[in-house]
Amino acid sequence: MSLLSVNQLLAVLGTDSVAVVSRLRGLHNRILDQQYMNFIQESEEIAWNRAVIKLDGMLASMLVKPKAKLQITLASDFVRYLSLPPQQVAMSKSEKTAYAIASYRDVYGAVVDEWEIKLHDAPNHIGTIAAAIDKKLLDALKQISKKYQLNLISVQPYLMTVFNSLSSQIAKTNGYLVIVEFKRLLLINLNQGNCQNVRTYPLANGWQIEFKSLMMRELFLAETNYREILVYAPTQKNIAINAIEGWQIKRISTLKNTLKNYQFAMLEASV
Repeated sequence: MSLLSVNQLLAVLGTDSVAVVSRLRGLHNRILDQQYMNFIQESEEIAWNRAVIKLDGMLASMLVKPKAKLQITLASDFVRYLSLPPQQVAMSKSEKTAYAIASYRDVYGAVVDEWEIKLHDAPNHIGTIAAAIDKKLLDALKQISKKYQLNLISVQPYLMTVFNSLSSQIAKTNGYLVIVEFKRLLLINLNQGNCQNVRTYPLANGWQIEFKSLMMRELFLAETNYREILVYAPTQKNIAINAIEGWQIKRISTLKNTLKNYQFAMLEASV
């Protein structure tokens, strides 16, 4: 192995599936191994518990190398988003975080104390998206990383992974970004390419019918004349996106994708 090469592990966790890709990153990137596991979530079980157990087993079977860099992406099943409006007065990062925690508490109550809350460091005059993740889930992932002597680089929501990967295509768009996961659809308002609001919806087999209804409703409720929709749907790669009257729909994707298998679609933005 070249001294310039780095062992990297990419994982995505959902409530009923886990996918892991091991690759060698260097002058010539190479996939070493990839595993996917689907499972049934027990009704009384903590939402993320089964996914963590499966990740543990998959890392063991892949014989991962110590000090490999581990990047974990969480499906929106494990994330609670909250949109914070633009602020009229300047706020430090700590003040904005305190404001986000208070806003979450207004909606969810005392359970917020069990969540880790992060937010995008946007200027005060721009709306901010906050994300809350169970602290026990983060602790469990840190323990797995320690168990296999891995370097845990990041644990972040799928929304953030996608946004970072597709920033050049999103650019200064005014309109909407739609992200289609395996089990959820995310509808994001964009203003000059900045996230203003995030809404999540369960994804059913007839999701395009529901999607059309959502966007037709936006035509009547939206306070702007923005009519562009960017759709990122790697989990629906072979399905055409139907036209919706009154909207301009543009499908976007990562420029490079070495993961052809549908089961690893949500890792496309990480590669």
